[in-house]
Amino acid sequence: MSGAMLKLRAGDAEDIQVISAVLQDAIVPVCDMAFQPESNAFVLVAQRLRREDGEGGEKERICCALTVRGVVAVQKHGIDQHQGERMLDLLAILFEPSGHLSLIFAGDARIRLELGAWSATVEDFGESWPALCRPCHEARE
Repeated sequence: MSGAMLKLRAGDAEDIQVISAVLQDAIVPVCDMAFQPESNAFVLVAQRLRREDGEGGEKERICCALTVRGVVAVQKHGIDQHQGERMLDLLAILFEPSGHLSLIFAGDARIRLELGAWSATVEDFGESWPALCRPCHEARE
């Protein structure tokens, strides 16, 4: 498949909104998430929809790495690390003024990162592949 590789850097709440939009509806295997306390980093690998390419978008998926540096602690809700093969659907990433970053997944699962001096990056890698299905979101009135 074709297309440029995405690489983004975030350092404030507005940047996180962009990253959240890019990663909305990404599929994240539980086994591909890790907190690395020795380097104060949280890393996950997601299979994101490549919306920026092609007419109509959402025709491809590609792997990308989200790395958040400056993470002091991690809290998980509704996620069991022993269920490594479980796939989570990422709905949004929210920056909280209290100094936390929340990753919200479908099915009431979430991860809350306590941040110090932080930064985040998202970077595509590997080859893209055709998306077998597209997410369907209900319209809100």
